Amino acid sequence: MKMNTRYLLFIMLLALWNCKQKVEKATPEPVPQTVKKQETPTPELKTIAQFMGMASDSLGIPTELQSWTIDKNGELDSIGVQKASLLFKKLLTSSKSNLYPIFETKDGKEALIVMANQGYGGNIRGMFSVDKNTMEIKKAAFEHVAESEGYGAAIAFSSFEEQFVGTKVNWGENTFGLNQNNTTIIKGDKVVDGISGATITSRLTVEMVNDGLKKYKPFFITN
Repeated sequence: MKMNTRYLLFIMLLALWNCKQKVEKATPEPVPQTVKKQETPTPELKTIAQFMGMASDSLGIPTELQSWTIDKNGELDSIGVQKASLLFKKLLTSSKSNLYPIFETKDGKEALIVMANQGYGGNIRGMFSVDKNTMEIKKAAFEHVAESEGYGAAIAFSSFEEQFVGTKVNWGENTFGLNQNNTTIIKGDKVVDGISGATITSRLTVEMVNDGLKKYKPFFITN
């Protein structure tokens, strides 16, 4: 009788152990989840986002944009937006660069391009938002880093910048012409009025824009 009781007890314990093993096998171990750290946008990237009408304080800026570089031969290459913003920063202090950044919204409707040139007494830079469907300039902004205060500062005035807005880009010829003191300095599709007392800066700025736009042709025509 005692032998039967011990035998039954052994059978029950064995059954319980088997059930425990099945439960443990049926419940998979949790897989560690790797959470990708969100990159903080650079100050330049915030400036770009604001220019393109996006929330400049959003941490999601890097994921809301896509970017490329274009070289002097028109070769395009995809690049991370953070790295592209560093090229954007470089153009503020240097008028020479082998690569120029391009920023585009995820929907592909709008692109931001930037260009630079050696101005009178310092570097000049232009930033343009272009509608990829109509090929029209939606927004324009210029900066001038002068060695002496006051030289070329008027290119950043809205009265000068707004002359470029709404113009359809001519990727093969001069999009913009320049009229200075009732004299045609540069021939182009859309003639802008130069800045009074700043003939050299006006000419260099319009030349920069025309040459810069032509460089971006491979992106807008083939992309």
